[in-house]
Amino acid sequence: AQIGLTRFNSFRFFVFSSSASSSSSGIVFSVFAVFCVNDLAVVALKSSGGVSGFQHGPGGRSSVSGITATVFGGTGFLGRYIVNALGRVGSQVVIPYRCTEQDTQHLKVMGDLGQIVLEEYDPDDKDAIRKLVAGSNLVVNLIGRERETWRYGFEDVDVRIPTAIAEAAKEAGVERFYHASCIGAAPDSASKRFRAKFKGEQSVLSAFPDATILRLAPLVGVEDRLLNTFAFFTKRMPFLPLYDGGHTRMQPVWVRDVAQAFSQSLKMDGAAVQGKTFELGGPDVYAVRDLVKLVERTIREESNSVHVPSHLGKMLDGPRAFLQQRVSFPVPTLSMFTSDFIDEMATDLVVADGARTIQNLGVSPKKINEGVPVEHVRFWRSGGYDFGSTFE
Repeated sequence: AQIGLTRFNSFRFFVFSSSASSSSSGIVFSVFAVFCVNDLAVVALKSSGGVSGFQHGPGGRSSVSGITATVFGGTGFLGRYIVNALGRVGSQVVIPYRCTEQDTQHLKVMGDLGQIVLEEYDPDDKDAIRKLVAGSNLVVNLIGRERETWRYGFEDVDVRIPTAIAEAAKEAGVERFYHASCIGAAPDSASKRFRAKFKGEQSVLSAFPDATILRLAPLVGVEDRLLNTFAFFTKRMPFLPLYDGGHTRMQPVWVRDVAQAFSQSLKMDGAAVQGKTFELGGPDVYAVRDLVKLVERTIREESNSVHVPSHLGKMLDGPRAFLQQRVSFPVPTLSMFTSDFIDEMATDLVVADGARTIQNLGVSPKKINEGVPVEHVRFWRSGGYDFGSTFE
C-alpha cells in the first residue's frame, strides 16, 4: 500500500491505494480511497537513513519521495534550484510567497501536477507560518536580502523571521530543518548583514537544535548577483568600483552544486547532518579583481574598473543612508554602492580551515571559470553570444 499527500488551499488530501493480484485467475484490481482532513499532519514512517516518509515509484517527478517540504524563500535565486531538486524526485513542496504571481510561475512546473503548492503569506504572521509547516517533514529557510529596505531590516530578515520559522517547525515536529546563512557570518564582523546572519544562526539553533546550517559562499549561476553584476557595471555603467583595490578573496560556488549538496544531505543519516554547520564553497579562491577580469574577458569588453578607497565609498553613500532612515519608502541605489556592501568587502569569503565542506556532502564542485557555470555571462557580449567589443 502507498500513501501520498497533496494539498488544495487549506485542505490536505490523503490518497490511499492498495492493489492485489491473483496469479491463478490473472485478476488484478486496485482500490483508491480519497478523504480530506483539514490541517492534519503526516505521520512519517521511519526508514534507515535519510528523511523518513512513504515512498513509491522509481524516483522521478511522478514518484512519491516521502518528503513533504515547506521552502521559505523559494522564489529567490537559490530557492528555484532547491524547489527543482525536491520536485524532480516526487516531493511535495509548499512555497510561501509574498510577491506577485508572475514571480512564482516558473516554480509550478518543477514538480508533478499538484505537487508544487504556492501559498501567499505574511512573514509577520506566526499563525500563518505554523499552518505552512504543519504536515511537512522538511522545512527549508532560504530567506535573505542583500540590503535593508524601509520595511525589513537585516534583523528582521536574518534573525526574527527565521527564528519564528524554526520555532514553528519544532512545534510541528518537523524532522529536518535547513537554514541558509553565508560564509563571513561572525559576531564581530564589520558588516551589519554578517553580524545579523551569525545572530540568526544562533537563534535558529536555539529554537531548533538539530537544524542544519548551510553557510554559502557567493553563488554563481544564470540569475546570480555576482558575475552578472560585474558584467552589468562593465557594460552599462561609467565605472566598476573595486574597493581598496579588489583584494578581497572569494570562493564562489555554482548554485547547482549547492542544490546537489542539499539533495545528497537528504539521503544521509540524520546524525551526519543534523545540528551541523557546513560551509559550501567552490574549488578555487579568487580576488575580486580577478573575478572582474574573468568577466571582462568572457564578455570581451575593455576594463572600466576603478580603485575606490572604502572610506570614500562609505562617505558617498552617507546621504542615501541618512535619508533612508527617515523616509518610509526605499531610496533607489545599487547594492554595490551601499556602506554595508563595502563593509562586507573587508572580509575574505572563503571556507574556513577545518570546516565541514561541500565535499562532506558528497559533491565535487565544478570550476566557475569554464563550461556551464560561466556560460550565462557570455550573453552579455555586444552584438550577441559570438561577438563582443574586443577579441583576444
